[in-house]
Amino acid sequence: MSDPRAFDVIIAGGGMAGASVAAALDRLGLRTLVVEPGLDSSKRLAGELIHPPGAANLAELGLLGSLEAAGGVPVLGFAVVGDGQSHRLPYASPGTMRPTGFAMEHAAIASTLRVAVARLPHVTVWNGARVVAVHQGAPEAVGVTISRSGDYTRLSARLLVAADGAASSTRRLAGIGCRRRRLSSMLGFVLPGGRLPHPGFGTVFLDGPAPALAYHIGPDSVRVMFDVPDNPLGVDAATRDLAYLAALPPPLSEDVRQAMDARRGLASASYSVVPDAVARHRVVLVGDAAGCCHPLTATGLSVCTRDAVRLRDALRARGGDVPAALRHYVAERAGPQRTRMALAEALYAVFVARTPETRLLRQGLLRYWESSPRGRAASMTLLSTEEGRMSVMVREYAWVVRHTLPGLLTRREPRPLGVWTRAAFGLSLATLRYASETLRGLRA
Repeated sequence: MSDPRAFDVIIAGGGMAGASVAAALDRLGLRTLVVEPGLDSSKRLAGELIHPPGAANLAELGLLGSLEAAGGVPVLGFAVVGDGQSHRLPYASPGTMRPTGFAMEHAAIASTLRVAVARLPHVTVWNGARVVAVHQGAPEAVGVTISRSGDYTRLSARLLVAADGAASSTRRLAGIGCRRRRLSSMLGFVLPGGRLPHPGFGTVFLDGPAPALAYHIGPDSVRVMFDVPDNPLGVDAATRDLAYLAALPPPLSEDVRQAMDARRGLASASYSVVPDAVARHRVVLVGDAAGCCHPLTATGLSVCTRDAVRLRDALRARGGDVPAALRHYVAERAGPQRTRMALAEALYAVFVARTPETRLLRQGLLRYWESSPRGRAASMTLLSTEEGRMSVMVREYAWVVRHTLPGLLTRREPRPLGVWTRAAFGLSLATLRYASETLRGLRA
């Protein structure tokens, strides 16, 4: 059946991306419908850490206060523990960006934001509903069929926003394909009273078979996540292989062991997703639907809020001309997203360190952070998404390579010369690749 209510915008998905877009477009006076399936978020392992740019966007959109009132904790930066070293990387020096991020249990983030946007004057939220068809025949509108409580409603709007995550069904319904590559599996636990070596910092532990990430999601609770790449045991490897637990320092390792004994962890698969297009006709992708990478960098939620602000600004700048605004949005998003994807891929490869060149790069990266306060600050502007220029990433990569060279030249490890030759060749290829990415971005 059809519905007499008119909406300017329909948003598929009511998580961080959808709620942020709804709040952003409410400021423009656009009548917006949020279509939210209402899946149980407490049974999914998903984004919980928001970098400072994302927290600043939420504050601008009037949403951060609701999250702070519901719980959660500030995040001061990241710490990296491994190879006998420990480095704290605060987000930034005073005056460069918001000094803290924010972290909170994922289900609480999603439910709190939906309640907050439902109160906005131009926003309607349909819970327990989903977009089941997209109709793109009309030049001035997009048609959407929504399933809700066993009924089907056909609506028309000026814009459809796909904010339904990396596996977006709305993206598929709109005829937008994607390249999807599985990276690893993740297994996560909540530790009541968990004890981190660097309280307030999201901490990456490198000494296990693969990286582990831990951070506070409340004053008295810690999330720990184990990355499990290519293991025949799947995510169970994190609980069966003692090397995973041994990589954590006490007393955190004791807290994790108790959690493993008490309950089964939440599991998820990590994917790299690159859509064929970010906008088509009057359909636009935001957040993970518009592309995602390995969660180790924790950029997903911050990209959601930034996409919402970009879309709002594009619509405002183009006077509500939707096709022109979408072209503007796609152009503004392309460079930072390219940098984000390249950074996540490079950092994950360095942290896993499976090849001679990545093992050398890991040593060089830790050496760089140890010797250079400027390097630590620059790394965090990239990691937090505050800095999105590929040229800056290439510059920082070059600095890491420079700090890697002493290990390449001394060759203290008893390895054949061919291994080190391949390592040098791998470093050269990676440097050329990122340099070419910069040139491609300049030409775009």
